[in-house]
Amino acid sequence: MNFREILASVVLMATIVPTVSAKAEILYVSVSGNDSNPGTSDQPLRTITKAAEEAKPGTKVTVLGGLYKEVVIISAGGTSDLPIVFEAAPGEQVIIDGQETPPDTNLVQISANYITFRGFTVRNSTRGGITAWGTHDVRIADNKVQGSKKAGIWVGHAEAGHSYANLVEGNEVWNNCLENLTPTSNGGWPQGISLQASDRSAIIGNRVYRNYGEGIGTLSTHDVRISGNAAFDNYSVNIYLDNAPSTVVEDNKVYHTYAKEFYRYGLPAKGIMIANEYTGIELPSKNIRVTQNRLGGVGRVTYGDYQRASGLIDSVINLNTVLDKPESLW
Repeated sequence: MNFREILASVVLMATIVPTVSAKAEILYVSVSGNDSNPGTSDQPLRTITKAAEEAKPGTKVTVLGGLYKEVVIISAGGTSDLPIVFEAAPGEQVIIDGQETPPDTNLVQISANYITFRGFTVRNSTRGGITAWGTHDVRIADNKVQGSKKAGIWVGHAEAGHSYANLVEGNEVWNNCLENLTPTSNGGWPQGISLQASDRSAIIGNRVYRNYGEGIGTLSTHDVRISGNAAFDNYSVNIYLDNAPSTVVEDNKVYHTYAKEFYRYGLPAKGIMIANEYTGIELPSKNIRVTQNRLGGVGRVTYGDYQRASGLIDSVINLNTVLDKPESLW
């Protein structure tokens, strides 16, 4: 066979051999399943944690409706091209309940990167509802989180550089921070949604209300975006920036509904507050932008000149609408 015949043969083979493309695997989880099953739609797994152990980059874990009394542990991640997605089956209510878990246990524990966790009801955690420890490119979206002893959703790390580029989006977070159910005035309470040392992350489009701690908070975190959220009736402060340079707080709606159990010193929680408390990672309140927010009955944007008090440096606070009464924002 000469060169032309070989070339023609190669071209012909290329035209008749189909291209093999990777197809994302789907694992199914059901309260009627079994963790020894293969995870198919007709033989689903029983626990979300088992599905997390079996998942590979590109896997979608579809959880069918029902009540799951388990601590969910997600410790293996995806890639930028092939994230792992955990989601409630469309139109079905998936409840993850922590009432029977040991004390001081985070209910959903994510410690892997390129994870999406969306569409679940997470309730009655004995510590945090949904937590992401030392992660990047994790998306926590469209969940309902209530009844946590500490934070509803917590993302971060104890040290800088381990947590970044995470997204908390479209969640409803209420009735958390129950360790402060009888509010004190000397601090120490958690937050409805909290970022700690999680740089370049974002909190977008959430509804955060009636938590017995601060509503949305950042601690020792820079280059964060907080936008499009509704925060109301949280204890002490609705949106709190603590050692949080280069943060943008934009287009949020912050107010109260005269719910006096969330008042501090006889007043509704402050709307948006910036401060520098003593902490392990101290950062100046610098290059912060607070703009186009609507505040109803919760005062103006304020800086708290207590503890370390770096002062507000090279920051912009303007074009916010400040109303004396909150009713128009309800």
